[in-house]
Parts: sequence; C-alpha cells; structure tokens
Amino acid sequence: MIPASAGSAASETIEFDEFDRRGRLVTLSWEGAQHLSQTGLVEVLPAGRDTWRLIPCGSVGSVRVEGLSVRVLPAANLGLTQLFFLLDHAADNAFLPSAVQARDDDELWVSVAESMAALAHQALSSGLLRGYRRVDEALTTVRGRIRLGDQIRRHPGMTIPLEVTYSEFTPDIAENRILRTAAHRLQFLPDLPDATRRRLAMVDARLADATLIGQGAPVPTWTRTRLNARFQNALALADRIVRRISVEVEDGHAASAAFVTEMPALFERFVEAELTAALDGCGGRVLQNPVVHLDSGIEESKADQGEADEGGAGDRAVAGSGRHSAPATEGDHISVPTGLVYEVDGEPVTTFVPTYPTDRRARAAEHYRLLAACTALGVDRAYLVYPAQRRNDAPQPRRIVHTDISIVEYPVDLSMGPAEARRTIVELSAQARELAAPSAARHRTGGRRHAR
Repeated sequence: MIPASAGSAASETIEFDEFDRRGRLVTLSWEGAQHLSQTGLVEVLPAGRDTWRLIPCGSVGSVRVEGLSVRVLPAANLGLTQLFFLLDHAADNAFLPSAVQARDDDELWVSVAESMAALAHQALSSGLLRGYRRVDEALTTVRGRIRLGDQIRRHPGMTIPLEVTYSEFTPDIAENRILRTAAHRLQFLPDLPDATRRRLAMVDARLADATLIGQGAPVPTWTRTRLNARFQNALALADRIVRRISVEVEDGHAASAAFVTEMPALFERFVEAELTAALDGCGGRVLQNPVVHLDSGIEESKADQGEADEGGAGDRAVAGSGRHSAPATEGDHISVPTGLVYEVDGEPVTTFVPTYPTDRRARAAEHYRLLAACTALGVDRAYLVYPAQRRNDAPQPRRIVHTDISIVEYPVDLSMGPAEARRTIVELSAQARELAAPSAARHRTGGRRHAR
C-alpha cells in the first residue's frame, strides 16, 4: 500500500499521469477534500480518517488546496505550463508564445502570474483604455433619451423618476473588466514571489473603476480593434485566466486554485482550428464531422441533422453545394462520422480525424472508421492526427489491402512548442492541397468508385 502523504499543511506536490488508475493516498481535511473533488481533476475516495485516495478521472491540470498541489500531466509529452499556452486558443485568436516567459519545468501558477503581471504593466504603461458603454437607469433629470415604454410600464402617471438610456465614456468596459479580474484572482495564489504579487495588486488598483467578474459569471466578449491594439497580448492571456482558472478566496487567502481541462477536446479543437484556417478558401472548405450514409454515399451535415430532429428535413433537398444538395432518402441508414472532411468545389478530397489518447489500440478503432468513411466519400486517403509520443516521430502511411485506400498516421509533436506544432499542421494542409488537383480531374471524368 502506498503510504499517506504526511504534512499536507506544508507545501507538497503530487504528480499523476492522466491515465494513472492506481492513485495515491493523501491527508486532507473534509473541506479540502470537498474543494478538490469539486474541481473535477481527480476522484477523491475516502480511505480513513482525514485520509483520501486520489485517482485521475480523465482531465489534466493543476489544483492547489491546503498547501497540497495536485498535478495531472498530459500523456502527450507535454508540461502543464506549455499546455496552457499551446492549446488554449483558436486560430483567429492565437496567443503569442514570445510574450510568455515560461518553461516546461516552471510551476504553472508562478508562470501564469508573472506573465500576466508583465503583460498588464506593459499594456497600462500608456494609460487606461476607455470606451462608450450603454447605461439604462432611472434618473430625476433627463440624460440621453427617455425609454417611453419602460416609463409607462414602470412608473404609470408619474413624471419622475425617468427611465433613460445614455452612453457613458468610462473605463468600466469589457477589456478592463477582464484584465482586472485576472490580476485580482492571481494575486491571492500562494507561494508567489512578493514582487509578482505587488505588481498584480498594482494592476488591480489601477483598474479599480472596472467591475470585477464573479466566479462562474459570464465573461464579457471583446473584439480586436485598432484602439485596443496595445492591450491585445495582455487581454488574450487574461481572457484565458478568467475562463479557465478558478480561485476560491477565504479570509484574504486562496482556499483553492484550479486549472482543469480535458486534453482530448483541446487537441481536437487545436487541429480543427489550424486546418480550417489553412484550408478554407479558394473553393475549398473543411466540414466538421459530416455523417455519411454508407448505403447511399450521401453526406448529412449538422444543419441537416438539426432540421431532421425538428421534423423539417424529410425528403427535402438541403441548400448547399456538392453532396449537401442531395435529397435524403427515407428509412434507416448505415452511417459513419467522417472527421474533418476537406472538399474542393463540393467534392471531398480527404478527411482528417484528430484522436486522443495516443496508444495504438485506441488508434486501431479509428482506422476502421476511416476505412468506412473513405469508402463512402470515394476518397483514397485519410489522415489520423494524434500527439507524438517521441521526438522525431514521422508520418506513417498504411495501405489497406485489397483497396487503393491509404490511412496516414500523422503525429504532431506538441512538446516542441506552439510554432512547431502549427508548422506541422500547415505541412499537413499542404499535402491535402496537393491531393485536390488530381482528385478534381478524376471527378470531372466521372471516375468515382461509388454510385452518385
């Protein structure tokens, strides 16, 4: 039996692999165990008085509670700090890695806090950002315009107060709210260097006129513009902190701090965003997981499925191009999801399936699905995209016997950093574009292997 961790009140770190199912014993109070369980990072099972067994339950991240730091690391040869900055982005809102001073062996909380302090001070060095915000309130004087409908409904027969709407030029805008909330939460984290904590407190005080966003409350949206250009790096990080890091504060100290995320969803979103950015345009587009009927070859998009659920699709033709304009036939179908389908001028060229975890048995099931998808789509190549387990892993094509279909196992080395990972996806998209020209010629001559 693994001995219980002694002295949880002192600073202690426990690390798990995300697929570890043995777990470890730790000593925590009931309140601390409850905090830890609520984060969803690990399963917390009672094993005696103030003793609990922690078992990873499918997510990765880092939680600090009662002096105990619990870290669940990705199996994809990737540190938590690098994961935070690499995968938590979309292609049109990428966070610049050069702006973040973090290494694989850095403590997540210190790395994030120091980066946030540096970026926020750089953004605020030229002054606060202000903007116009719509205000609806009841006043004793006229300001802006009177909302007559609200006035009659709320104050019938009364002249005051007046329900008015006006625009106010104020620092209490979405950008400053997000920036202040991120700095406010981070300054309560334990074990931060004093200099970092003071810099975060200065940012919090500088933005005192901006409203703090409550824990779990909706995060306001902001748009990249010329006016907030100098704030964009700081905002990109602050937005991720507010959405993904929770800090419970009691008596001026952090009772718990948590960053928890699901690695499969992040990896799939990363691959999808990068492929869409690289391949959309010039007659091509990436379709997200259309379902193909194996007995007819007809694709059914998510929009089609939604209409069918509402009883509106039936046998009606669906607006669109390529197979999406084909009418659906009545009755049951043998269907298969196809991953990310790249099509040019309405004709499929290839398909990509991001998959996680990385073991071969899990990938074998995806090979069967891709073989069926290629047969129904009438394409002869598909890509299985997964996180590389070793440095210098190379793509490996696998030709399926008795067919002309090849399934390429395509590893992406996340440990090399954001720029290298994105370069790998760009190379993959270039291969797909090379397939498009001969595929288009074959379609024009009618040389499809399946019935149209």
